[in-house]
Amino acid sequence: MRLHAAAALALAVTCADAAGITEVTTRTFEAETSKGDPLLLVFYAPWCGHCRRLEPTLHQLAASSGDAYSIAKVDGTAHRVLTQRFGVRGFPSLFYVRSKQQVLLYEGSRGFAELDEWLRRGYTQSPRLSLLKSPFGPIGRAKGWCSAAGLAALDVYEALSEKIGSWAAAAAVVVLGLVLMVLVFVGPLLYLA
Repeated sequence: MRLHAAAALALAVTCADAAGITEVTTRTFEAETSKGDPLLLVFYAPWCGHCRRLEPTLHQLAASSGDAYSIAKVDGTAHRVLTQRFGVRGFPSLFYVRSKQQVLLYEGSRGFAELDEWLRRGYTQSPRLSLLKSPFGPIGRAKGWCSAAGLAALDVYEALSEKIGSWAAAAAVVVLGLVLMVLVFVGPLLYLA
């Protein structure tokens, strides 16, 4: 029974990749949004019934979009930094990233025809997120840098804990963090003095 469930899960993952829906993580976000192609970014939660009902529509959109736009999904429960960066308040939340200067929140009907029409032409009447609310604005960027620093600290901790043990690795990461904070905050003051 478990073997059949694992095979079904593997088939579902393969179908999702074949359908052209990309799974975006905190680590792959910058690369996916830097491609320059229009991107429908869907924040979902695995337990969300509305998200599950939206899934077939996303597959239809991916199959019919051609080169007009791409579709990507973010598990909002696993990638909370992105969820905060976009200001997501509920699932599913749909954002259309036309460029780093033009990010739009989709609040319309979740049917295939409505979504496809909006993605192709209707977005022009929608207001884009303001600079302060945009994930690519100064606040969104600061949240991104903080998350990148946190991920880097976790990577350093994992690498060091295998070699020197978890307590020593934790101490080394704390010391490195303090040194970086001094460099970031005190360095410019010393330069200006």
